[in-house]
Amino acid sequence: MKLEEIVLVKEHLKGKTMNYLLSLDDFMQIHVGRKTDSLVMGGQIVLALAKTLSEDENWMQIEFSEHKRVKARFCSSEMQLREFLGGGFDEIDVKTVFAEDVCNAYCLDKVTNLGLRIDGSTNTKYQFKYKPVDSHFEQGAILHNFNGSDYRVLEKLSARNLLLMDVKQGSMVVAIGSGMYTKYPKGEEPTEDNQAIGLEWDHGVYLGNTPSLVDFSIIREKYGEVKEIETIDNFRSSQEELFNFYKKIAESPILETSVKEAATNAMYDVFCTGRQEVFLNNLSGGKYDSNFIGAAPVQKETVR
Repeated sequence: MKLEEIVLVKEHLKGKTMNYLLSLDDFMQIHVGRKTDSLVMGGQIVLALAKTLSEDENWMQIEFSEHKRVKARFCSSEMQLREFLGGGFDEIDVKTVFAEDVCNAYCLDKVTNLGLRIDGSTNTKYQFKYKPVDSHFEQGAILHNFNGSDYRVLEKLSARNLLLMDVKQGSMVVAIGSGMYTKYPKGEEPTEDNQAIGLEWDHGVYLGNTPSLVDFSIIREKYGEVKEIETIDNFRSSQEELFNFYKKIAESPILETSVKEAATNAMYDVFCTGRQEVFLNNLSGGKYDSNFIGAAPVQKETVR
């Protein structure tokens, strides 16, 4: 069973709450089947549950009566599973118990294979082995880290150095010595049920979440493959890469507004526009060439 196939369930009944782990089939049989026999309504419930995979704070809810309701979501990360088991989603002043006897057996096996106890703490007696996995990092790819976070590859600086952005927080990091690894219990062979694949790096340089405060040319020079900019064409290509980098952040549907605004401001500070067609016209017309050594200064005019 994959971690993302586990359904976290909170059943509220007469002022008490019972937490447990189910498979999708169990959830459909135990809860959806009791709520409705309508295929349309059943489909709507499943759709609402599926949406929780992309929204970490979202829980779908089924109302059965005045005294009974069920909240549920798919598990999105090991960190979230730890929090659920440890009572991190429990309501204050509401008696809550973890109903191990109601849980799906495969879900409990997954908890064990992750090296967790039923209360979400780490089982220190459970040791893991990490084995490198062949990987070819691509710009735009989203990679899962064993710390429970997801990172978007903003730029592949070199074969093992990546410029990453935390998908939720928008913070950036240069991940030095990056690699993909499979993690599985020591003494066992890796299988679909007992392994997890994630991104790890030797050490990171943390850049914050304000793109306008980061000098990406220095980042590329220090941690990237050496690229000589000897001609005006090379320079213009580097400017186009930078514009596209800012624009991708500014138009991201998942990043916080403050991060997108910082990227937009940086884009206008450097290029005086956020419109692709205007930028390309300016670029081909030489309006940014003043930053290239030896080129004559060109007056810029902001276009929105």
